[in-house]
Amino acid sequence: MPHEVKPLPELSAIGVKLSGRLTIEELRLVAAEVLSLAAQTGCRRALADCRDYLGGAGLGQVSFLTAQVSNRPVSERGIEAFIAPTDPDAAADVQFYVRMAGYLGTKVQVFATREAAIQWLAPLAQQDEEARQRE
Repeated sequence: MPHEVKPLPELSAIGVKLSGRLTIEELRLVAAEVLSLAAQTGCRRALADCRDYLGGAGLGQVSFLTAQVSNRPVSERGIEAFIAPTDPDAAADVQFYVRMAGYLGTKVQVFATREAAIQWLAPLAQQDEEARQRE
């Protein structure tokens, strides 16, 4: 299976695992699944494990996908942590997505390890929960 999208209740996040080469259509499907699960669960954080991702879409297509994903109301935007791919071409795709999404207002970062990504996401999850309780 080239991708998996599932809830991560222990992090109040959505887990994404990418593997192999993915076409832009497959990446759009992943994005749609994440957005759908976010709407169902109320989770606005994502942890994307890209270690086994080998790229495939190219920077131009990644650019269009980033714009589509980021083109939603600020209230629906989430926080995204990526675990960097080991493949250099795929790493360039992910870094490009992260940089562009950041410019478009998404809080996003790439990490070398799952542990580092979780350490970054966990306090943000706590802050979100505290903010919701104040509302």
